[in-house]
Amino acid sequence: MKRSMKAFLGGILMLAFVPASLMALNVVYTNNDLTAANTVSAYSVDTNGTMSILATYSTGGKGTAGSLYSADRIIIVKTSLNNTFLYASNAGSNDVSGFALDPTTGALTLVSPTPYPTGTYNDGYESGISLAATPDGKYLYAGSTGFSGQITIFQIDPSTGALTANPTLMQADGPMTSMKVSPTGGLLVAAIKDYDEIQTFKIGSNGALAKVGATFGTAPFTGVDVDCAGTHLYAGAAGPNVQVFSIDPSTGALTYLSSSPPVGTISSNQVVRLSPDDSVLYASNQGSHSVTAFNVDSTSGALTGGTAVGTGDQYAYPGGLAVNADGTFLYAGSAQPALTVFGLGGVVPFVRDSYNALAPQTYGMLSVAAYPPKACSVPTSLSATLEVSAGPPPSFDLSGTFDLGSGGAADPLTQPVTLAIGDYSVTIPAGSFTMHQDGTNAGIYVFQGVIAGTTLKVQITALGSNQFQILAFGKQVDLAGLANPVLVQVTIDSSSSGGTITATETDSLRGLWTAQ
Repeated sequence: MKRSMKAFLGGILMLAFVPASLMALNVVYTNNDLTAANTVSAYSVDTNGTMSILATYSTGGKGTAGSLYSADRIIIVKTSLNNTFLYASNAGSNDVSGFALDPTTGALTLVSPTPYPTGTYNDGYESGISLAATPDGKYLYAGSTGFSGQITIFQIDPSTGALTANPTLMQADGPMTSMKVSPTGGLLVAAIKDYDEIQTFKIGSNGALAKVGATFGTAPFTGVDVDCAGTHLYAGAAGPNVQVFSIDPSTGALTYLSSSPPVGTISSNQVVRLSPDDSVLYASNQGSHSVTAFNVDSTSGALTGGTAVGTGDQYAYPGGLAVNADGTFLYAGSAQPALTVFGLGGVVPFVRDSYNALAPQTYGMLSVAAYPPKACSVPTSLSATLEVSAGPPPSFDLSGTFDLGSGGAADPLTQPVTLAIGDYSVTIPAGSFTMHQDGTNAGIYVFQGVIAGTTLKVQITALGSNQFQILAFGKQVDLAGLANPVLVQVTIDSSSSGGTITATETDSLRGLWTAQ
């Protein structure tokens, strides 16, 4: 292990010599929603905001030429193995296509055996499939705008990107126009167009959904986004304003807070996207051919200002929005054949470039995805030390404390516990821990066993208020590729805590600690 870690630390130093052009890669992808044979197009964006097409890829499915309501038809997902995949829905054939995304070039390679059927009712007239994924890249959700209003739960293979559908569909209150998983990973929100409703679902450790409740508005909701803290939800609608809701972190319930100033001079369908730091909210307005930028109050979530910027094209009806990771560009798709790049400097965007090679769509809100995508940081609420050894046997020893915040109460006895150290991840199934209750050992949960060939000893002590101490030892463990600083995450059920740790190396580890 000592030799391996030094080699990888040396590899990190070599990143300084990577050409700037590779470090500044910006690519925007569109789901073209073609009826006969659907495609995804990739466009590179240089530092000046000028676009050029890279390639167009067949999805193997069929679109619907832009159904009236449907956003979020394309999404980029990063898995626990640091692999990146792009998923695009095909409403005409009622399935989802997957692509492996090359992080150095932006090129796509179709995942086999794409496409993957959703198993929902196929409404040929008003069909659309919105996509959302958990932040850990384990689960993908496909919500239909067809008559049935059902959600398909897919498990993502972290290595290949292949999808496995849960045969049990989640029945929503109605057809969905937009979906989003909260950055904390515990909540799915869906805009239900027929009932002017936003419905919320709790996400279980196995990706399963449980209904929380419904919140109603005065117009069909057409787009949703959630801030990185997971405390505020923003909903665009077929109306003049963006609605702001608070999210109860323990129950997932929504409470209406306020409305934004008017999005544009003509009320129309809106998709909403937050900037990477959540300080600005962008809303598209098809009726006034513009995108509006609002200031976001970091405490109350309230929206103020409201500067509208036109696309410069009277035939462009901006719909789908995406923001790149460093917040320099905002991309707007259009129901007409146009893709617009906005430069972001402060609150007010400005038009950098417009590309007119998209497949023309008569209706809909053409979905776009940006690479690198916006990524909310992992809460640095774990304080620990980590020792690793090349052995034999190769092993690790982790000791520290972590805080799961104000989410639902965590219980290692009845909920699964996941430990991730760099690219290594192990889940200890629910019911595997035992509790020591003899005298001073009350409140200490212990697991000893073998999972996937790794011998594990894990001790978790409840400190109160969802705070815990952890001692974890593993041997015969594959830590290939480990490099400082090491990202360590502890998850109980769907509540996570994590942080970066500088690991130290030692000749041998024995894991001799006992419950105390």
